[in-house]
Amino acid sequence: MNSPLELRHIAARNPVQRVRRDILRRLVDAQNNTLERRFSNAAELVAEVFDQLKLALEVPADLREIAPQSLADRPAPDLEKDFLPILEGAGIVGSSARVHAMNLAHRTHLVRAFEAPDSVLSSVVSKVVRIVRTFPQKAADIERGRNPGDVLDPYILTATQTLLYAGSFQAAIGATVSHKALMIIEGLMGHLHEDVIGEMRGNIRAPEPRGFNQEMIDLHDNPFPGADIVQPPTRGSGTMRFHQVKSKTGSAKGGDGRRLGEQLRRLRVYYDADVYYDALIGNTLRGHRSMRGVLASEPEAIVLVGDAAFRELTGSTIGPQLLLRVYQGGFAEAARLTGYRIDTMAAGIVSAFRERLATVGDSFLELLLRHSISSNLDEQDSRVFKPPSRRKRSR
Repeated sequence: MNSPLELRHIAARNPVQRVRRDILRRLVDAQNNTLERRFSNAAELVAEVFDQLKLALEVPADLREIAPQSLADRPAPDLEKDFLPILEGAGIVGSSARVHAMNLAHRTHLVRAFEAPDSVLSSVVSKVVRIVRTFPQKAADIERGRNPGDVLDPYILTATQTLLYAGSFQAAIGATVSHKALMIIEGLMGHLHEDVIGEMRGNIRAPEPRGFNQEMIDLHDNPFPGADIVQPPTRGSGTMRFHQVKSKTGSAKGGDGRRLGEQLRRLRVYYDADVYYDALIGNTLRGHRSMRGVLASEPEAIVLVGDAAFRELTGSTIGPQLLLRVYQGGFAEAARLTGYRIDTMAAGIVSAFRERLATVGDSFLELLLRHSISSNLDEQDSRVFKPPSRRKRSR
């Protein structure tokens, strides 16, 4: 029989106490893994950092008098200076001491952010490697996208070749490969932000919507529709906090604001919660494309951008740096594992085009132009065009 499981600081009658047990367990764990509950002082935090890096160093006794957050929220350069005397006292000096101090500072930030830093880093590397495998690698990858109508535009390509690269076709192909890869990276980052911040202390990543109507609240299949990050209260008579997170202020279309606001309103009312609409990158609410729509549907939503958003999401004054620390390590390892290089891919694609030219005698651009506009006329004229679904039904 399952033992009783209940969130602290939340009324027993609140519906969040009745969400699916595995989700409730994650919420309880989030309450328990906050920095203040995990470490009673800075000395315990530093001892954990030393242990994770397998360094047999003595923890200064005076750190027992300091709150863990006071140390962990210091910028990396300041932390490096704090660790240097400890290293020098252990006989580690010079460039070796500086490297160790940098590693200690970075690991302190990771331990401050996550209960299991190495697991989070491993997950980031795996996700990034999978995405890098989808970057353009051959001619077909830039000639046509996933949408059949997304073909390479030879007019843009000749403008790029002439205006930006002094006539170099290979450089223009490299720019095209870069553009497609950057679009893939932009899609990656939104999901990565949600996943990584959802693993930070005190947070959980909201479960993906399930069930028939994914817009409506269902305590078992879809408890938090519209939320990306959920924060249970950690003290006092608190409230649940729900965050809809965007990479930057322009990530959501203006028309999406009302729908997002309506989702946040339902969460606020149903769980008696606080609701937030966050954009990570940006330094002002001026020009925010969807803020007006969100507030029209949910006037009580708190709209945040930049540093203000990070403070609420991470509970730290160095939240952006904590996220950057994960990405620095994760991207470097993914790059090492994949070895992807734009210039190498561009050279291979140009070589493939040269092979085709040898048989048709066109120029590069004429070859691409013909490929981008030529097809069966039945596929190009709406008066005779029959989409695949219609063809199938007519049989």
